[in-house]
Formats: sequence, C-alpha cells, structure tokens
Amino acid sequence: MNKKAILYTSLALLLAACGSTSPTSTATPTNTVTPTNTSAAPTSLSARLGLTRTSTLVLPDLDSLKREAGDTSASDVVVSYLELSDVQTLATHLGATLKGVIPELHAALLDLPGTLSGQKVALSMSMGGGRLIARLNGHSGALLPVPAPSQDPAALAAQSVSAANLDTDPLSSKQWWIPQVKADQVRGIATGKGVIVGVVDDDFDRQHEDLKADGKIVAGIDTTDVSTEKILNPGDPLTSGSHGSGSAGTIAERIGNGVGGAGIAPDAVLMPIRIFNPNFTGDFNVAYGIVWAVKHGAQVLNNSWGGGGYSQILKDAVDYALLNNVTVVGSAGNDNSDFQTGLAAFPGTISVGASSGGDLKTDFSTFGPRVDLYAPGDAGLTTEINEALPSPDRESSYNLFGGTSMAGPVVSGGAALVIDKAAQLGLSGKTALTPYQIKRLLTDNGDPMKDPRTPGFKRLNLVNSLNFTASSVPADGGYVLVGVTDLVTGGGIDGSDVILKPLSGQNKGQDYLSQTSYGGYGTNSKGKAGYIFGEDIGLTGVAVFAGIEPGDYEVEVAGPGALGYGDSRTVLSNRITVSAEASSATNPVVLQYQHQIDFNEFTAAGRNGAPASATNLNVYPAGYFATNLLGGTFDNNYNYNGPIPAFPGAPAGTPDQDFYKVTVAAGKTISVSSYASKVGSNAVTKVELVDASGAALPGATSTASSASSQSDYVAKYKATADTTVFLKFSSANNSYGLGSWYGSLFSIQ
Repeated sequence: MNKKAILYTSLALLLAACGSTSPTSTATPTNTVTPTNTSAAPTSLSARLGLTRTSTLVLPDLDSLKREAGDTSASDVVVSYLELSDVQTLATHLGATLKGVIPELHAALLDLPGTLSGQKVALSMSMGGGRLIARLNGHSGALLPVPAPSQDPAALAAQSVSAANLDTDPLSSKQWWIPQVKADQVRGIATGKGVIVGVVDDDFDRQHEDLKADGKIVAGIDTTDVSTEKILNPGDPLTSGSHGSGSAGTIAERIGNGVGGAGIAPDAVLMPIRIFNPNFTGDFNVAYGIVWAVKHGAQVLNNSWGGGGYSQILKDAVDYALLNNVTVVGSAGNDNSDFQTGLAAFPGTISVGASSGGDLKTDFSTFGPRVDLYAPGDAGLTTEINEALPSPDRESSYNLFGGTSMAGPVVSGGAALVIDKAAQLGLSGKTALTPYQIKRLLTDNGDPMKDPRTPGFKRLNLVNSLNFTASSVPADGGYVLVGVTDLVTGGGIDGSDVILKPLSGQNKGQDYLSQTSYGGYGTNSKGKAGYIFGEDIGLTGVAVFAGIEPGDYEVEVAGPGALGYGDSRTVLSNRITVSAEASSATNPVVLQYQHQIDFNEFTAAGRNGAPASATNLNVYPAGYFATNLLGGTFDNNYNYNGPIPAFPGAPAGTPDQDFYKVTVAAGKTISVSSYASKVGSNAVTKVELVDASGAALPGATSTASSASSQSDYVAKYKATADTTVFLKFSSANNSYGLGSWYGSLFSIQ
C-alpha cells in the first residue's frame, strides 16, 4: 500500500508546520509522550505559565471566505462540535443550511451558499477557539463496478454440480462459490438466523422473490438526503439497486423456497442502508447510515464500495460501529494493485480480496498485506437484478455478480454464521464475540491461496471458521488510543497522522494508520478515555485503533498537513506492547503526546508569511489573548512535493515568519510578549509590530526581555488613530523545524 497516498489524499484541515530536525530542548521537552494506561495529559506551555485555556466560539471573517474564480472545492463541510447550538450559530453567520446531524459523532453537515468557498471555510475553522472544527465533506466513494470474469462462468458453475450438500433450489447447482467456501456443509450448524446484516450500498430490491419473506428484511435508511430521516420499509418499492441487490443475495438469499439459489447465511436478516444516488455519495451520508444501522440493531455491516482517501468522519463512524461490537466488512477494491481506499483500509475492519475458482487472485482484485482474507468474487449467480425490467419480471431476475463487491458479502455472510454459532454457545449480549474475534475466526481458518501473487494469504473456509467452542474462541485484539495535544496551548490536534508499525511480524508487517479526531473520542471529566460518545465529551485530538493484533509496535506521530505539506514523520515513542489480556475497549492503552502545530500557518489568503496573508485576530473576543496563548512554529522544511515558498510570492527557502493582524483603537496601547527559548523551544522568537507593508510602525518598540523573564521579546505600540497592527514573529537565531515553536500573549489597554 502507498502509505502517503492514503494519508494525504484528503485535506487535513488543521495545518502543521512540523519540520524534520531533532528536538534538542534545554529546558522542558519539545515533545512529550506518556506511553502508559493513563489519561493524564502532558503539561503544556499554557499550563506551565499558569494559564487556564478558554473554550470560545470564534466565527470567521466573511470577507475572507468568498469563492474565487477556479475554486472548485465542495460547498458542503462537516463540522465537529462541542455544542450543537454553536453549529447553528455558525450556520446563521455563514448563511448556510444545516443539512444533517450525527449526535453520536458530534458532527453536523453544513451546505454553504455558492458565494463561499468550502475550502476557505474549513481552513478558517482551524482556529475555531476550541469549539468547532470543519473539514470538506468528501464525495469520492463509489460503487465498485462488476468486472469481467477471470474464469469462464460455465466452467466455474460446473464445479458446483458434484457438490454433495447442494440444496434443491433450481439455481443452486450454478452457485460454484457456495461449496467452495463450504457454506453448504455448515447449514446444520448455523444459517445466520436472526443476525442483522446492514447492506451499505445502493438500495436492494426488497420485493425480490428470493429475498422477500416475513422477518427477512428490517427497516433501513436512505441517507442520500440527510435533512430528513427517510426510512426504507420492507414493503417499500425499490429506489435504485442492482448492485445492492447482488450484495444482499450473496449474503442471505433464501434457501429451500423453490426459487433462485441460496446465500452464504440464508436465514440472516437484511437491513438496507442506501448511500448512493445512484452512484454518488458523501462521506457524511455514509457515516450517517453506519451510525443509524448500529443504533437500530445491525450486527454486521457490508460495504461493497470504495474510493477516496482518508476520511475522518468515516473513520469515526467505523470506530463507533466497532466499539458497539458491530463487525465491519469492506471490499478491498478492483484495481489490481497494492493500494486500498475507503473504510476497508481502517484498523479493525475486515478487508476482502476476490478469488476465483482455482483459489487464484482474480485478475482485477486489489492485493497486498492490508487484505485480510480472500473470498470468491468471480461470476457468482445471485439476485443482482436487471433494473431495466418492468415489475414483476425484475423481482425474479438473476445475474452474475462479481468483483470484491461479491467477495465482501461472502465474508459478511460468514460473519453472520459465526455470530449465529456463538449465540448458540451462549456467547451473546455482554459475552458476545468482538469484531476482532470474528475477524480472527474467519481469517485464520481459511484454505491457503494457490496464487504465487498472494503467498501466505487464505481463502474463506466456513467449516474451519465455525469449528470453535465457547472456550476455544481467540482472545480479543488490542485497543489503543493516541492523544495528541499542542505543546503550546494544550489544545487537541485534529488530523495528526498516527502510525503503529508492527515489530513482531503481526498483521503481516502492515502498518496501522489513523488520524486524530475531534469527533466522538476524548477524555471525560472522570478521566475515562475511550468509547464515550455523547458522555461528557471533551474536545481533544485522539486517534483510535480498535481491535488490532497484539504485539510490539513502534509509534510514529506526524503532521497534520495539507496537500502533503508538513511531511514530518517523527518517532515520539520507541515502542509499546499491546496485549489482549491487558487491553480492551473499556480499558484501552492510552498514549498521550505533545506535538507542535501552527494552527494559523495557512489562511484563506494563502500560507501565512506576509501581512497580506496574516491571520485576522479581530474575530476573537476582546482580551482573549491576554490569557490564551497564540501559538505557532517556524519551519522551512515542507518537502513532500519539493520545497514550497514560505508564503505566496516568496522563493523556496525564505525564512519562515508569521503575521497576525488586530485593530488597535486610538489612544490604546498594544503589548505583546513572545515565549520560546526560555521555556523549552529551540528558537529565540522576536516579535515586532509593523504595518501592511511590513515596515515598523512609527513609535513601536521591540525589546529583548531580561534574563529573569520567561519571555524572549516584548513589543509595544500606542495608536494615535484607529490602526490595523500586524504582529510579526520571526526566529531571531534562525532555528527552524521540529522544536522551533513559540507562544505569545498580548493585551490592548
């Protein structure tokens, strides 16, 4: 897998200026890690200065958010919030429409007026005062097209004719994939009875003759419009859904009813979660559907779709499902490459590749270490309808399904069988198997693939997977929460990349990737970290790893970055050990880090490095920065796509400097103190007060502080008329990169 491609396909909207030099602090550590089972956060500069951080709603300057020619950014943004009333206030301020809310994720969707830039709105909220964070709503999820078969369908169908345990349904003799995974041999053990499987897809035909039956389908949701809760009832007509119909039938096509064939778990219950309209979806819409399905009883979620890069709202939704004990299955993709997108790449999910009749990887299937398991995905006859047919012919149509779109549902059906068998053993409710245990039963007990392109990988074998007792189920996986806070202000950092690199050979050596989120994870007032959706939530940046393989890991924390900038990959902890016995969803391993970040390095006007792109501090309440640190960092090491200028119009390598603007009324004096070298930074930070051209304001002073002061410099200016004053911060000792951060306080009196 191309690690950077996944990490940087989407925008991380809190923007770092993290370099690559090693920290050499002479006072307190420039970065701190506490790799223990504790939620006690490291001490920030703000706390060491005796300041109490204020959580304040800050609304962006509307004039800076206007959409310019060539700006094609989406008009909808996902907002993470502490209080929903703040989102409503922001929506009124922007003239936006509040389209939908996911209370469990503390997330809302705003539809902006066409005059505003979605990208600028998202960037502007990075400085949101600790109450709101915004990201563009991704729209790259796509249904996986059904590819041409890798093998001749007739030859594949011939493999099933001699199977000993075929049922009497007329098309079962052509369903070669049923006996290959031995689903026909376990029907006396489990059929998935009563297990609810959410089909996250387009819709499926709930009137199809081999899906329709009392109790076979439960109500679902149509998320193509999240402004209203549109329920899909079992008796409702199809909206759109040949693809979803194929997924549904592969999972749970009925058995013994004299029509069609059968599914992997023929007695499982199906829940429609329509996310495509017909081939388009947004990440918020998917997350809405996942959370709805979990709340309404889904035990397995099948996702036969992919596309896009890392999406935090999707990651939050998947974590919500996993921590509510819901198994999440994702199709690996049909790109014939070692690269995965979508939620199949998230920790804790089951990523499924497609095999053909001879246990070879299909020509189209994605491969590589992130694939957990292979399953048949080639010319599978099932209830994939022909939407062009009129009713009732459509409801009796069958077609050849395929791709990892088929392989995923095969495994989802297998998960339903495991849950059914476990319930028969008394493993339900509080003792139910976890998604990780289900994953291990499916992935560890398969038949070896025979393809030289997939050495060490297995294809699903349900006889082996169901051969467990209540005392022989595998141990649960590990649960890790990685919190990252700003070492200056103490605020959580959203969108920081966190990688767990296996050191013991587990997970086929594949890294686990996550990002910190301001979503439903944090630390509550009782010090409890982990699954706390809606429970006394605190805004803090936490990366979640739910249900990962136990073992030794190296932890890497970097970023966050935008468009690949800020590509610092700094190892902040040498090693942690994740033990299944000592780690659980309610008692996770909690790591606390501090990292430097420049919340204001990028503004709506471009990279902050000149007065023209200065951050506007007038949007903050008067006196805010007298008690709340303004933090930043100096960095010239943006090297992901080659060196980039320090600010628009400047050549690469220009010393980094930061500008902020504030209005000082006539007769008032502004006093600014900068804190850096004397409180642990590598930089000596100089602050100057200048005009819009960068020239010093007449009468302004900038003086190095005394040896006994904690500050580096103090700047003052008394305005003779209402004046826009620009605060200029620079590194007086030319120290840049990791460890070269600063904090500042200022007052106007």
